[in-house]
Amino acid sequence: MRVNILNRSFALGLILVLIAAIMPNYSSSMTVQKGKLYFVGVGPAGPEMATLQAIQVIKQADVVFAPKYIQEPFQEYLKGKDVRLAWPGSVYMVDGKPYTTVDSEEKLKRLGRAIMKHAASLSKQFKREMTQGKSVALLVNGDPCLYSDLRWFKRYFDDSDFEVIPGMSSFNAGAALFKVDLTQPRGLNTVIIHSPMAGVSEIRKLAKHQATMVFFMAGRLKAIVKELKKEYDGETPIALAYFIGYPDKQKVIKGTLNTILDDTASEPEKEMYVIYVGGFMK
Repeated sequence: MRVNILNRSFALGLILVLIAAIMPNYSSSMTVQKGKLYFVGVGPAGPEMATLQAIQVIKQADVVFAPKYIQEPFQEYLKGKDVRLAWPGSVYMVDGKPYTTVDSEEKLKRLGRAIMKHAASLSKQFKREMTQGKSVALLVNGDPCLYSDLRWFKRYFDDSDFEVIPGMSSFNAGAALFKVDLTQPRGLNTVIIHSPMAGVSEIRKLAKHQATMVFFMAGRLKAIVKELKKEYDGETPIALAYFIGYPDKQKVIKGTLNTILDDTASEPEKEMYVIYVGGFMK
């Protein structure tokens, strides 16, 4: 019996030694390739929510493109690098107003055309650097595969031209604030993620499923609530998570479909929030 215990202890010790030997190499395993483009998800609010892999790509990339609001919190990792502005604020303005105020299909189309025009220009810049043998990183808020810049650029590149570095979405970080599982324990265990920037007309169709619903880039809370109440009971819980990931600004306002407009009436912020709807909050 004593021999077996010693053998087990030796085996466990050997496993721990191997893990210790492997782990340091894991953190430095990401090697950025020259002449390649990287869509880097950096999380919703700065380095604290960025992955080690994202930080490594930023450090190794020859040229980094990022909007100002991402450049600022990542200054520590961008010092001495060739950093260029990705998205000027003017791209997201319609008639001199922020995109969150878009209230017509015609204006929505104009916004889309402006974004696509700028994406085409950026793509040319990416390719120019890549043909010179440089690695290029575009820093993307949240996760590149969830309502991100990736959709605007894929048409200009072959899959072999770029890599996607996943990041934490504000959807995930916001869900953690509720300390519950978004997939409801009973009924349809499904989460529907939607952006009303694409229009609110289909919200009612999705609401028929009575699943948890999450809305990105909302802006039009009144219209969203109106559509949801056509299928959900007025007492259905709804919450707005503001400035997700920013410790000094982050907060959640909870209510029901009947009360949420009054609950948030005094809030000046009309953009930086994600909406969560469903029985998971009960």
